[in-house]
Amino acid sequence: MKVFNQFHFRRIAILFGFLSLLFVLLILTLRYSDSGQQFAIKAHQYIEQNKPQNTGIHRYILHTIELVLSAVPSPSLIEYDTQYLDVGFSPNRLVDESEMSFTRQFTVGDEQQLSKAMKRASAGDVIQILPGEYTIDKRLTLGNSGIQNNPIRVIASAAGRVVFNISTTEGIYIDKAFWHFEGIVFKGVCVEHRRCEHAVHLYGDADHVFIINNQFINFNAAIKSNGNYQSMPAKFPDYVTVSYNDIYNTSIRQTRSPSSPIDVVGGNNWLVENNFIADFARKVVRRTSVTYGAFLKGGGTAGVFKSNLVNCSWQLPYQSHLDVRVGLSLGNGGTESAYCQSNQCEFEHNNGKIIDNIVLNCLNDVSIYLNKAAATQIRGNTLLNSLGIDARFKQTSVSIRNNTIQGRVLARDGAFISERDNVMVDN
Repeated sequence: MKVFNQFHFRRIAILFGFLSLLFVLLILTLRYSDSGQQFAIKAHQYIEQNKPQNTGIHRYILHTIELVLSAVPSPSLIEYDTQYLDVGFSPNRLVDESEMSFTRQFTVGDEQQLSKAMKRASAGDVIQILPGEYTIDKRLTLGNSGIQNNPIRVIASAAGRVVFNISTTEGIYIDKAFWHFEGIVFKGVCVEHRRCEHAVHLYGDADHVFIINNQFINFNAAIKSNGNYQSMPAKFPDYVTVSYNDIYNTSIRQTRSPSSPIDVVGGNNWLVENNFIADFARKVVRRTSVTYGAFLKGGGTAGVFKSNLVNCSWQLPYQSHLDVRVGLSLGNGGTESAYCQSNQCEFEHNNGKIIDNIVLNCLNDVSIYLNKAAATQIRGNTLLNSLGIDARFKQTSVSIRNNTIQGRVLARDGAFISERDNVMVDN
């Protein structure tokens, strides 16, 4: 018995000595390397997912690793000058009317008048909405398309003083071309978050749509776009402009639905510029929850993210390391081939550009993620407080120039990266 106890004691001493050495090595690695930071995040995620369901020695080991990780300082959130958020619906944000001509004007002051006007309006008409709050409990639909230089405009008569309180799955269903929406506050007021999916949903023939100088508050995917798969070939909204909008949530989305403010599947020549996008988190339930500030996927081409400010954690703190928020993405998590614009989804996006954006506080993942994104350019961005940039799969080729990056640039699964003139900031 005495021999057994001594033997048992030696084993325990050796185990604790090994764990102590491991503790020191991990601290040094996690503190002073970018790969260590990535490892720490993945380790936290693994522990949070597995600790509740383990017992005995397995739970003890996870607890020990958790203690090691707790000694590694977490990055604090970066605050950004909130003058950018003084939306104020500046007249400078409105559409240039110099080349447009208009025929009729509808002035509306209630929901019924608004619905009728949107069904009756034709090319060149303006629907001017009087100040007030409008209850949208059934989606609004469109009657006709505009034409080039004669769009149909839906505008707030006093920008920022027209509020659409939306309590249905979709606020406005846009399946016609050459429509403009300007100066409106879209507010999701559903008791159950899963019922407030989209403020606007673009579909099929919704080409040359302008969404400018609006606010979108409390939706899962405020601006959603996808193809009409019934037509042969499928038709996707092209030449869409999303500019000078503010898109954010005031609470964690309590839903299992995709929760990315700008969610675009297919479509060519999208321009997403000068928007503020923030706080797009979804409730974590035992496994990792991944959301994106904005993404273009599904086989589209020539999309541009330009001069946006994306703050992954502005006023909504992270729930845990399972709360993963990615800033901007070409490719997202991928698209099923049946819903893809490119043949068999050989690429998720082609010839895209990510230029002059500021992306902050994507602590648990990267600021920019590329998935099968061919011929991509990433230029002039400032990416702070994240793991940096991930480029993935052999279809991805990217030129990364003149960016300020806190984190690293990583090619995965055969992706090709060309880097030059970037400033790498220490964590």
